[in-house]
Amino acid sequence: MTFLLFIFYSVLFCWLITRIRFFKESGLSVRFLITLFLLRILVLIINCYVNLYYLPVSDSVILNGMGIDEFHLLFQNPHEYLVNIFHTNSPDAYSRLLDDSHSFWNNLRTNLILKMLSIFNFLSFKSFLINTLFFNFLVFFGFVALYKVFIKIFPASFYQLIICIFLLPSAFYFSSEIHRDGLILLSLSMIIYHLFFILNYHQFSWKRIWIITAFLLLIFLLRNFVFITLIPALIAWILSKKFSKHVFICFVIVYLFSTILFFCSGFISDRGNLPQYVTARQQSFVEIGKMGASTINIHPLYPNFKSFLMNAPEALNHALMRPYLSKTGSAQYIPFALEVFIIEILFFIFIFFRKNNIPPDPLIYFGIFFSLSMLLITGYTVPIIGAIVRYRSIYLIFLLIPVVCYTDWKKFARWFLSRNKNYIESQ
Repeated sequence: MTFLLFIFYSVLFCWLITRIRFFKESGLSVRFLITLFLLRILVLIINCYVNLYYLPVSDSVILNGMGIDEFHLLFQNPHEYLVNIFHTNSPDAYSRLLDDSHSFWNNLRTNLILKMLSIFNFLSFKSFLINTLFFNFLVFFGFVALYKVFIKIFPASFYQLIICIFLLPSAFYFSSEIHRDGLILLSLSMIIYHLFFILNYHQFSWKRIWIITAFLLLIFLLRNFVFITLIPALIAWILSKKFSKHVFICFVIVYLFSTILFFCSGFISDRGNLPQYVTARQQSFVEIGKMGASTINIHPLYPNFKSFLMNAPEALNHALMRPYLSKTGSAQYIPFALEVFIIEILFFIFIFFRKNNIPPDPLIYFGIFFSLSMLLITGYTVPIIGAIVRYRSIYLIFLLIPVVCYTDWKKFARWFLSRNKNYIESQ
């Protein structure tokens, strides 16, 4: 029964892709879109199998089980179902906004997903596989939104964008499971999509503003540190459109001011001490890492500028370079180590064969500054390889796109063929 229902919904979603205007106006053919979505279905099946039968503890499976409990609660106690999302057992009530434990706001990010799953269960008959399919259909909107934006910037980079946006292995895999990462990517994509058309094509409307606001709120509720990191990137992007001749300077000034504000936040309010918040997250992850199999050493972080500065190289190394191909430790990390290795090769090719005299679009700076900020936070706080790979996956997209799309591949191909020709002739 579950298998037949899964096939039915898969066919239904493929049909909807052919009918929904958002997809039809993507510039991608219907067959190509369906092919990309079918690939997501294949990956989500693999992901579900891994989560059900391979991982000893799976967040996705746990969330699905809690979503089933929430579904039953709707029939057993409808009033409690409607109001429990506003409840908290924390002695500090609703005040611990930035805390990552014993906080209403920390629990809310899980409760939102549980409510979503409880709604899915009406149609899925509580199937983990079908719930994951519903989730992937929603997330697919985010990937298509990113494509619709970046194809405007790189109209001649069709294949590069398809690979970077839809087929980047880690983002492809981790966004296919029921978790916050897919919803974060969807929210980021929709914010970028609507703001891009407001800034670049003067398509302002209150509908777009409300959509941007709604997804900003969703990000805040799901991961407030992503929201905090996103705000300076958005401000710099908006300012750079006003001062179009000084795009890079706009981003540098905004981020310098944001950095000063970050380290001075403790003087403004003890509860708003952002450096202390980051160090507390590191301590929480260190405790979690003691029970993990992929834990790595990480230097203690203290809430001051010197400590953040000294730990920055290690943080970037952990967030960008791990797992090492030579030290994967487990077979499950080999694909992601290969991904890192290939990205490193692409970066070196970009350095020597980049296109000259092409000023980057402000959105590219937005992606680079925002993603590096998120990777820094991940590197500062997370000492678990598995978590690092998952957290960084969606941000790699914004770093990889300029590397691949600003590379002169024709020039590289000529160089590569000439080197091989010379090698063959010398033999």
